[in-house]
Amino acid sequence: MIDFLKYELINSNPKELEGNSLLYFVLRNVTENGELIPILNNGKKTFYKDGRTKYLTIHKSAFYRGLEFKIYETTEITNYRRVTVEGSLHKYWNKGAHNFNDFGINEIIIVLADLKKKFDILTFNCVLIQLEIGVNIVPPIKTKNLIKASIMHKTKPFKWVYTQDEGNYIQVKNQRHFIKLYDKKTHYTNKGFKIDNEIMRIEKKWCKMVELNDKGIYTLNDLIKHDLSTLKSDLLRLWQEVLYCDLEMIKATKNDNKYNNVNWWSELNYENFKYHRSQLNKLIDLNPNNPKKIVSNLIDLKVDFLNMQTTEINPLHILLKTVVSTSTETDKNRRICLVTGLNISMQKTDSILLSHTGLNYYYKTDKKKYKEIRARYLSRLWNNADHKTQIKEIAHNIRNAHSNGRIKQTALYSENQQRLFNW
Repeated sequence: MIDFLKYELINSNPKELEGNSLLYFVLRNVTENGELIPILNNGKKTFYKDGRTKYLTIHKSAFYRGLEFKIYETTEITNYRRVTVEGSLHKYWNKGAHNFNDFGINEIIIVLADLKKKFDILTFNCVLIQLEIGVNIVPPIKTKNLIKASIMHKTKPFKWVYTQDEGNYIQVKNQRHFIKLYDKKTHYTNKGFKIDNEIMRIEKKWCKMVELNDKGIYTLNDLIKHDLSTLKSDLLRLWQEVLYCDLEMIKATKNDNKYNNVNWWSELNYENFKYHRSQLNKLIDLNPNNPKKIVSNLIDLKVDFLNMQTTEINPLHILLKTVVSTSTETDKNRRICLVTGLNISMQKTDSILLSHTGLNYYYKTDKKKYKEIRARYLSRLWNNADHKTQIKEIAHNIRNAHSNGRIKQTALYSENQQRLFNW
């Protein structure tokens, strides 16, 4: 559910990051000759009130799995080397490749544990600067049609945006946050991924922390402790506030050439806008298969699904050891494999490990994830075996990994051993 975030890493030692073998830092905002680069406005230099030229802040940056680490040099304002980290935790989970699959609290905890292990990043040292939450759903109709029918957020028209990383999407920029709607299937199919289902993504990005600060959320630690499911209302409200024009329902009505015209809506005064929005919503509600209502229900269900459980981290190899509820209403149907950390709710209720049923499920629904499992748990001896045999061997090796992990943990760790990741 958490996607992009940016935070300042306080109480950190920049030299330790610079010496980390996983990070290769490059100096930014300085010329090859070591000269400072001025801040320009319409091609002209900008100045302080006392006449001094404003320059870009010199910093170093490094990338790892889609995260960008920045170390800023001291300035007149800050007498210490400030460190920021920004990027998508969701993409980090997928080795920087994509964010079209599900990413819930269980996966978030594993990512945070990995960041602690590799970079000594503690959540209570991560002061949030920006935050983006979102969910992927399989919509009731084609995503492109849903996006086409989404005309405005409140009274602001959606605008098409293109970035190399995120592709084409529509967004509305407000003072403190952005609203974004994506066609993830088209985006990642164009990048070479094979995706069978339609995937629509709904996101909210806070570029100012006022709203979250009012909720008591200042650090990444606050965010996790806050219970992410409580942010469901933000996504649902966002979608409810979208001016949605169901073309099927307005067809042959007196306003069929108006309600799907963003320019017509933009020219209305506010009272007329409210009246016609109400009329449009009444028409949409007549549809027994109301796409907007179905999307709301899907957002609701997906947020609950992603936040059903959190996990304590097994210090041996970042596996699930103890399952802890994040809310008073825990869905008992969602279960996680103790070795792979993957959802095994499609298997028998007493399952604790990914087995034949789950492996075949991922083979049919998420080939990329299945290939990752196969690459990790299938011996090279079986690379040329038939699919049925490979499934059998993968399941066998997952069982062995679980047994071996329990034996090693009993031998190496006491029952009161401190966990790898402490909140």
